[in-house]
Amino acid sequence: MGEIHLATIAKISENLEGWIAFLAALSPYSDELLCEPIAGKWSIQDVVSHVMGWDKNFTKALIQIIDKGQVMLKEDPDVQAFSDSSVALSRTMKPHDLLNEAIAQHKQMIVKLQMVSESDFMRPVPNSIYTLETFLHEMFVQHDRHHKEQIVNSLQSMDY
Repeated sequence: MGEIHLATIAKISENLEGWIAFLAALSPYSDELLCEPIAGKWSIQDVVSHVMGWDKNFTKALIQIIDKGQVMLKEDPDVQAFSDSSVALSRTMKPHDLLNEAIAQHKQMIVKLQMVSESDFMRPVPNSIYTLETFLHEMFVQHDRHHKEQIVNSLQSMDY
């Protein structure tokens, strides 16, 4: 059995901050380009809003953990409906306003994460296969990375 590497809150925060830098790097692109479909029918704007929806949702969970000391993770029962509503909401925003909002939301999530105790961070979540650490790594760090690669690949293949 290999050694299981556990990340600290600082390490996870550092990984999450990569998404903020990436969003900031998208700001020179035009609104038109940010609204062009890249992944099925989703545009870059849609992908950013999809991630922001999960950030908002998880920030609420972090506030519960900080306030009550209870690590509870409640996954939205219909992941597709949740993503669709996040995307629909963002389509009412200008793409660059959305980028700024997504950056602010991600920063807020990291600030809240840094208020969680290391013991809560490592404690197994009731009725779950996760700890907060493994959940964040799989559902946020790897999820951000997946969508970042998706956007980068699409930008490289576009003539802009």
